Amino acid sequence: MAKEKKNSGGGAPNNVIELPKQCPVCKGKAHRAGFCDEHFMWFKEGLVNRKGEKPKDFDKKYQNFMRKQAA
Repeated sequence: MAKEKKNSGGGAPNNVIELPKQCPVCKGKAHRAGFCDEHFMWFKEGLVNRKGEKPKDFDKKYQNFMRKQAA
């Protein structure tokens, strides 16, 4: 039979990941989902991915984002 590994003591379980403490885009303090407030909105709109990288069609998405913000 296979042996099961058990969590040994007071540490966090192995399947829990820690959110970053700074925004991957601007290196500011992270507030929500590992992003600062401004870049969290960008993440929701698809302007940056989880790693803080911009997509290939960033310009088109950014123009649509700015058009929505102006309205």
